[in-house]
This record gives sequence, C-alpha cells and structure tokens, in this order.
Amino acid sequence: MNSSSQTPGRGTTIFGTEDDSSCCIIQIENPIYSPKRLKKSAGGQSCCIFRIPHTLFQANETAYKPKIVSIGPYHHCDGEVDKDHLQMIQEHKQRYLAFFLSKTNQKDVQMTHLREAVSVMEKRIRGSYSEDLKFDREKLIDMMVLDGCFILTLLIVVSKKSTWRINYADDPIFTLRWILPTLRSDLFLLENQVPFFVLQDLLKTSRLFPSSNLNEMIFAFFSYSIRRPKEFWEERKNLDASHLLDLIRKTFIPNQMQQTEEKIYNNILCCSSENTCFSRLSHTKKNVQAETPSLIGSAKKLQLRGIQFKQKGKFETPLDITLKSGVLEIPKLTFDDFFSSLLINCVAFEQFSMRCSTEMTSYVTFMGCLINTEEDATFLSEKGIIENYFGTGEQVSLFFKNTGKNVAFSISKSFLSNVFEGVNEHTSQGCHVQWAGFKYTYFKSPWACLSSCAALILLVLTMFQAFFTAYPYFRPPK
Repeated sequence: MNSSSQTPGRGTTIFGTEDDSSCCIIQIENPIYSPKRLKKSAGGQSCCIFRIPHTLFQANETAYKPKIVSIGPYHHCDGEVDKDHLQMIQEHKQRYLAFFLSKTNQKDVQMTHLREAVSVMEKRIRGSYSEDLKFDREKLIDMMVLDGCFILTLLIVVSKKSTWRINYADDPIFTLRWILPTLRSDLFLLENQVPFFVLQDLLKTSRLFPSSNLNEMIFAFFSYSIRRPKEFWEERKNLDASHLLDLIRKTFIPNQMQQTEEKIYNNILCCSSENTCFSRLSHTKKNVQAETPSLIGSAKKLQLRGIQFKQKGKFETPLDITLKSGVLEIPKLTFDDFFSSLLINCVAFEQFSMRCSTEMTSYVTFMGCLINTEEDATFLSEKGIIENYFGTGEQVSLFFKNTGKNVAFSISKSFLSNVFEGVNEHTSQGCHVQWAGFKYTYFKSPWACLSSCAALILLVLTMFQAFFTAYPYFRPPK
C-alpha cells in the first residue's frame, strides 16, 4: 500500500512504499531549514569553490590551509586569533589596493566604480561558493574588491605588463625570497579562491589594460614555479576557467582532452520525475557493481613482469603517459612542495565539480599504484622519471597514498584506462613475463651476472666431467 508521511516542520515529504526502492524524497522550499554548510545549489553548474571534507582533510591537514594569505570568505582573518599567521599579508592588501587605485584614478575610475562592478555580481558570487556565506552585502563586496585588486596588482607587477614599479627595496613581499613562492602556493588552494569572473570584471572596469589577456598575466606569474615553453602558454591563453586553481589545472590536461570538459556536465543525472530519477540511479548502481576495477602493480613488481620504464623525451604535460610494446613512457616529474600542493587541491576540486573531468585524479591514482614503497620511488628516480625535491622516497610514496585515499575514481572512465588495461594485459601472460623474472633474478646487477655466469660455467664443466667419466664404461676402448 502506498503511504505518504510528512515530518512536522521539516517540509519533507516521502512518497512510495516502505520497502519500495523507487520512493522519492522531495524537499519543499523552506528557508528556515535551508542548509548552511552545503547549500542545495552546491551541486549546480555555478558552484566552483568548496570546503574540503573531513575525509580528505584528515589525510593531509596542511595541504588545504593557506600559509600566509587568505583569499575569499572561507579563511577571512579580520581579528580572528587562530588565523594570526594570515594577518601579515592582510595588512599589505590595503597598501596594494591604494596603489591599484592610484593607477585607476588616472583613468577616471574610482573605488565606487569597482564596488559597483562587484555589487551587480553579488548573487553570482554567492552562488560560486558551496556554503551559505555569513557576510552581509557590503562586507562581501569590500572583500572581493580588496582581494581581487591585491591579486591583480601581483599579476600585473610580476608579469611586467606595464611600467608599474613598486619600490622593491621597501616592499617585503618582493624583498624576502620566501614570500612570493609561498603566495603562489596559497593562491592555488581550493578553499582560497575568488571566482574568475570577479578578476576579469575588476580588470575590465579598471580600464588599465583594455587589450590585455588576463590568462597571459596569470601564466607569467606562475611560470616561475611551472616551467613551460612560451609556446605552451600561448596555446592556452584563451582557456576558460572557474578560478585560478581550475585554470592551472586545465594547463596540465593535454589539448586533445580539453574538449571533454564541457561534455561532463551534460552527463549529470537530472531527475525530471521520480521514476526516471530512480531508474537512472538504479542503472548507475548496476554499472558500478558490474565494473571490476583492475589497478596495476608497483613499479618494481611490473619490472619483474616484463614492463620497461622509460623517461618520455617529448611530451605536452606530465600527464602524457603512454605504453608501447611493453615500454611505459612517463614524462619527467619534478616533485616539490609547490607541485604537491597543486596536485592535491586539483584532485579535491575534481571530486566536487561535476563540470570537470578527472585527469589529475587519474594521474594521482596511476602514480600511486607505481609508487607503493620507498623502493619504487627510488627506482623511478634512477630511471629519470621522478626528480624528487619533496623529501625521501618514503614521503613521496606516502603522499600518493594519502592523496588517492577516499577519492572516487573509475578506471573505465579514466583517460589512462588504455594504459591500465595494456599494462595488465602485458603482465598477465607470455614468455616475456617468465624471461623478465629470470633476468631480474640472475642478471639484475654486474655481481649477480658474474655469479650466474660462474655458476653456469661450473655447471657445464661438471656435466662435461661427468660425461667423460662415464663414457669409457659404456664405450670401452678396443
């Protein structure tokens, strides 16, 4: 029998039978019980800046928190004791805003013009964050103008887009060598973002560089930490993005995969009715159960199974991994604190945003399979695949284990699915597998090779001795 029940005051109605898996829960609009920590609109198309969940935060507590600068509402630090380490740069933001306004005033653009440009975007800005922001209209506008102008000033000065000159001798941000690299890392944190359209509209309203490309400024700013040829950045100057993290994440995706980004959102399950909603969900569950994930072994184990590792000579991005005739070609990975922070926040962003694909998650999972132990990290370093500035091989191994922990990942939908499948197929059968194991056991080093050769020669001589000893008995001389 169909039943209908309603929880008083909650505004939630459940339709269907108690044991019917097709029942559907409908949320009736009720602002009193509207979620604050994760809004209903957090799964929508416009939302792009998320809080890191407890499951990911536990794995690496320091990877998601800003070290010296707070950007946006999540880590806003006005007067908060536990965020005292962020106050240093917060004090300098006002100085940079004044410097920025001194240039816009020459174009007849005042502070009121910048605030008006941001105010018309207030609803769109709030919709970009997964949480219901606690700041009122005026506070939010002031925050976006202050943080946006601070970022733009950094980009313009460092990229040398103009003849602007900050007195470096009196500016600790440029004088102290550690500050600017740390700022670059902080500007990549998922929780430490402002929407990209805010930066675009502030730059446009300022009228400082009407013909300049914001992406070019950003790439010039981060090129000090991400070494790429000039042509690489030129090809990506028209990329569209949600924020700074998303933009740099997209530069790591090879060009042939960029077109899949816009198709992802169309595959989100949309419920037009209770039947279609749950029939699609049921179908998805069946697909998940039918899928049998087949991860690959560690680098040292794959070597024993006939896989050869080689540093890839020509590649577009570090994700450009290929397998040909049992040879796994992997681009050189310069692994340091900056890249590790970028990688871990990209994975977190891909876990939330249904609009983007999961290339960085696939890459982390793949490398996590290869680097299972410190010995694997050392082996790949010897092959020239990893240039480790991060720490010991064990730390590299732990990083990939922790980053790939508790993340949703599908091998069949991964851009590396062919590589996963090819490696498993190559290592599952064939004489090359037995030969690889034999070769590694007896010829893995010069001393092992000499010992094996000596043992082989001794065996042959022993066989000859036994033959000539027994031969006279069977064929006595006449």
